[in-house]
Parts: sequence; structure tokens; C-alpha cells
Amino acid sequence: MILIADSGSTKTDWRLIANNGKVFSFKSEGVNPYFHTSTTITETLRRFNLQPFNHSDIDEVYFYGAGCSSDRNRKIMETGFQPVFTTAKIHILHDLLGAARALFQNESGIAAILGTGSNSCLYINDEIVLALGGQGYILGDEGSGLHLGRKVVRDYMNDLMPPDILKLFNETYALSKDEISYAVYKKEFPNRFLASFSTFVCDNMRHPYMQALADDAFLKFFQRYVSQYPDYKTYPLRIVGSIGFFFKEQIQKQADDFGIVLDRIIRAPIEGLLEYRLKK
Repeated sequence: MILIADSGSTKTDWRLIANNGKVFSFKSEGVNPYFHTSTTITETLRRFNLQPFNHSDIDEVYFYGAGCSSDRNRKIMETGFQPVFTTAKIHILHDLLGAARALFQNESGIAAILGTGSNSCLYINDEIVLALGGQGYILGDEGSGLHLGRKVVRDYMNDLMPPDILKLFNETYALSKDEISYAVYKKEFPNRFLASFSTFVCDNMRHPYMQALADDAFLKFFQRYVSQYPDYKTYPLRIVGSIGFFFKEQIQKQADDFGIVLDRIIRAPIEGLLEYRLKK
């Protein structure tokens, strides 16, 4: 049996291909080698319920994960997987490659992730030939849920919100500045915390303040992670991720301004990855 996974920093989507060809779906929390150790990865996977199957039933695992771009991080993941999937051949792959395969299959173009974080690549002949972005929530992630949420929180912390938006924010979250600072600097997974405020942007997109905030975030994404590719206008752009899915209108506007053909946005890559693996 083959197990396929796409994991961001927040959640993991799984598909299991049984020996009779039937496909089963599962969900679990996300695992990221920047925020987890091999030990905590093992603990998370042991909580992952595969019923009616067992972890020992799996022959191969194809895990596409955020943060899995370097040999060091892939080793952390492999070490965490091995005690759980004891009889399986384990393939740890970057979530950017997963996004590209899900979006393009065997075609070519610019693939981008806009979820909790952001990333992009030029994908040609089933390979990533150039990648831009992926520096994480401190050094990058422009256009992501984290970027949108951070912009909101930063304005709140610095008293820069319009009065009506400030009133809405306090009614929605009832968080003090001290509580926000503690969550960002002391608690686990500050990226998830900050990204959670992107829903506040989405829910209030009719307000000019939110429109300007989102436009600025996606402008920076296109400036840094799309328009820097050689001959970028000659390739189609396709995007995967919840932020891409829920902010289609604002992203399409930026694509039009840059003269880029944006021909597909999907919320999650797992079905495309399942299709890719079944073809193989």
C-alpha cells in the first residue's frame, strides 16, 4: 500500500492507495522540521489514526512537506518517520515539488504556494529548475497567510488601525498586546498564530484598509517570487493554497498588472498528487 501526504505548517492531508486500488483519505496536524524534532515528529505520527489499517501495513510513503528542501531537514523527517512506518520505504520531498506536480503534472510553468507560508518555482519537465522564496516567516513568506496576519497584528500593536477596524478586531479576538507578544515570542508555532489573523483580512475585504493591506502583500509576492524568473511572462502561473484560493480576486488583479497568465488556483494539492502517483 502507498501513502501520500502533503503537509504545510498547519495541517497534513493524506491519501492511502490500498492494494485493491481503493483510496482512503485522512487528516492530521502539520509537521515541519523547522518547528519539530525527530522525536516530536514520531509522537505526532503515532497519534495519526490510519484505521482500518496499521502503520505497519504501508509499503511506501511519499511525504511532501514544508521545510523539507535541505538534506538536513529531510534527515530530521526520515528519522522521525522510521520508528512509525517500520516496514515502508520513505520518500521525504519538498512541498514545493508537490505543489508543482499537483498543478502541472507533466506540463511546465511557474508553480506557487500561498498558504500559511509562500514559495514558488519554475517547473520544467518534472523538475524544479529554479526556486524563489521559502525563506520562512522571519525572512520571507510575502503574500502568505502569515504575511497578511503579521501586517494586521503589526498595525494593531502600533495603533495604526482605522478606528472601525480596531473595534472589529477587539470584538473578534479580545486579545491584549501582551498576550499577542507572548504568543509570538514565547509560545510554539508563532507562524500558525500570526497566519490565523489572515481570516480577519478575508472577512473584511470590503474595507479600503483591508484592500490596501492585501494589495500590498500580493504586490510584494509578485515582485519577489514571480517576476524575477527569466521570461516569466512566457509561462503560465498556477497557485495552490488556502490564501490563493480565498484571495483569488486580489491575486488575479496583480497577475493582470504584471502581464502574467494565471490559469489555475486550487485550495490543496493532495488530489493532484494522488493523480500524479496513480499515473506513475
